[in-house]
Amino acid sequence: MKTLAAGMVVVALGGLAGCASPTVLEGKYSEADGWRKGTVVEIGLATSLKRPSFYDCRAEASDAEGDTPYVMVAFLRNGHPYARAAKLPADAQLQVGDKVYVNFKDCNAPIPKRNS
Repeated sequence: MKTLAAGMVVVALGGLAGCASPTVLEGKYSEADGWRKGTVVEIGLATSLKRPSFYDCRAEASDAEGDTPYVMVAFLRNGHPYARAAKLPADAQLQVGDKVYVNFKDCNAPIPKRNS
């Protein structure tokens, strides 16, 4: 009986430790740092994006950036849908529907494509 109880404690502790460990996507995008899997849903000028964005980097856009393209990325955070509006990186060849990583905490973070 004691062996069964000790085994159950070990299994329970292992399960808790697994849930407490940080999630790292592709070995470099930590969820603790704000990275989430997302999908590009819209690309356009800062003022032309239609979808509302909870995490919005357009407030930082100046009038001098009137022709700078922005990207809207939909993602889940704690199981709830959100969107991030961010400046489209010059070297990112993103299209609507692309699967990407997005950092909802950092407006200057890159928006890399996901491998899967």
